[in-house]
Amino acid sequence: MGSKAVFNPSVVKVGDKFVMLYRTHARFGKTTPYTFRPGNLSRDQISYIGYAESKDGINFERRDKPFISPDKDFDKYGCEDPRITQFEDTFYITYTAIDAPLGVEGVHPNVRIALATTKDFISVKKYGIIGPQTSSKAAALFPESVNGEKIGLAMTISPDSTNSHVAVRYYNSIDEFVNNSGEGWEKFLKKSEETALLKSRWWLRRGPELGAPPIKTDKGWLFIYSAESMSDSWTITAALTDLEKPHKLIARIPAYILQPARKYEMEGLVPNVTFPEGAVIVGDELYVYYGAADTSVGLATCKLDELLDYILQFKEAMKKD
Repeated sequence: MGSKAVFNPSVVKVGDKFVMLYRTHARFGKTTPYTFRPGNLSRDQISYIGYAESKDGINFERRDKPFISPDKDFDKYGCEDPRITQFEDTFYITYTAIDAPLGVEGVHPNVRIALATTKDFISVKKYGIIGPQTSSKAAALFPESVNGEKIGLAMTISPDSTNSHVAVRYYNSIDEFVNNSGEGWEKFLKKSEETALLKSRWWLRRGPELGAPPIKTDKGWLFIYSAESMSDSWTITAALTDLEKPHKLIARIPAYILQPARKYEMEGLVPNVTFPEGAVIVGDELYVYYGAADTSVGLATCKLDELLDYILQFKEAMKKD
């Protein structure tokens, strides 16, 4: 399938290869602008999820056909922004599902968290909506048990708004997570902003949004995420949370570590966007994969220890906030 945009990639290392799932728009179809708010530029861009793989984490080869297509009632108008977590022998893929057209007067689409799984990246099984019925997206499973052998799901509540925040919900088992039928969300949502691990520290146009799935380090769970903002520019920053209780924040960088600066980040379907959805430790380096201007995929790298030490510099400053 040809595409006019390839962006917002999630990456995992499987054996000696890197696997990428990314958001893409089919090359066919109209592109009718209806708003210039980042993330919703055009009304006829129905998203699919594509597959690519690499031996070095830099040069990727794509498959011709989509890996996940919008073919169910809950996602027929878009399968967006996948995030991959390997838990034991299964890869859990959370993505944003849209059930109605965007930008049509009188139509109110649901934007919610859906789940699919695979063991081989050949066949895939959809489980439907696993998040709350309210506006929510950008979710990712922790790759191992946390908080007393619980299953942890980090997610963004009230995205694209001043109240946007990242919270963690815990489940007693993988089966409870996968087969959750809606129980407990009302109670969770009432407390989610109060107990959020990442939220705006002052009034802003948009609060933080979960980026890459959390990565375990010896200093804590590393979150590479989209920073809160006063403008339409999307930047990347980082935080550390407690290893046993990942809803407890250790430290966060008060500004950004990457912003739109290159032409491919500043010009595209949605200008001025660097949005992270994948992060992989490669030796002593961290590879951060991000969507650039909702059009292409970028890669930024840094020394992992240097980043962790930099985040921890702000631990004491947080106590004074």
